Amino acid sequence: MLDTSLYNTEEIIRLLTLQQTDTDRYIGQSHFMGSPNVFGGQALGQALYAACSTVPQRRPHSMHALFILPGNHQLPIEYEVERVRDGGTFSTRRVVATQEGRRIFVMSASFQSEEDGLSHQKAAPVMTDPDTLPSSVKLWQQRGIATGRTFHPAPVDFRANVADDIFGGERASAVRQVWARAPLALPDDPLVHETLFAYVSDYGLLWTALQPHGIQMGDPRLQIASLDHTIWFHRPIRMDDWLLFAMESPNASGGRGLCFLHVYNQYGVLLATVAQEGLIRLRDDKK
Repeated sequence: MLDTSLYNTEEIIRLLTLQQTDTDRYIGQSHFMGSPNVFGGQALGQALYAACSTVPQRRPHSMHALFILPGNHQLPIEYEVERVRDGGTFSTRRVVATQEGRRIFVMSASFQSEEDGLSHQKAAPVMTDPDTLPSSVKLWQQRGIATGRTFHPAPVDFRANVADDIFGGERASAVRQVWARAPLALPDDPLVHETLFAYVSDYGLLWTALQPHGIQMGDPRLQIASLDHTIWFHRPIRMDDWLLFAMESPNASGGRGLCFLHVYNQYGVLLATVAQEGLIRLRDDKK
């Protein structure tokens, strides 16, 4: 049985399942993640659901999103899909998310019919068996109890290959590996796995850019937010299998951090690649 004190997988899957209100129009609810702003992964997953709902015979191979304004978690989000093109093999969709008439998020997505072709991939890094690693989610819960900080359940279990976890503040190189897996068996519907992956892909990735600087989560000087987010789906992905999130940050400058994520299954097959740039501004309290 799912431990709902630790995991909210079923709740998040329901959250990512939108209600259709009109032709190519959808509405989704928000949930509280500890910030008054909508979690970026929620907008990614919901927008992908809206776009996929208009292309039932093809799977997404890429999505490119821009976060325009912070969303209010107390308000629903409306998603409008533009059917840009349906070709012989590819389809293109554009999704605009609004709250109270203001655009907060835009996304373009491309879909492709299944086909065979040339194949190669970036080799997987050396992997640590996830079953030998402690759960980061349980660690977060224990820290919350010890510090009095509110703990929010996660949709997947995370297991980091370092002494700390994906939000740790230890000074280190800008590289990190984290295993992720849903704590229960999921339906075979690929849309469930794709939207949940889009949601989870925004968990902790930007913190990789902070590792060389030893920034602690909760640092009052830190202003952090996603600016843009791209996902390339290379091969079918299942969120109820262990996935290795191999993260790196090649650059930070101008108050922004750039991060990449390569996602492998336990057999070393590359399933997806993610790129994200985000705001990582340290405010001067003296000003």
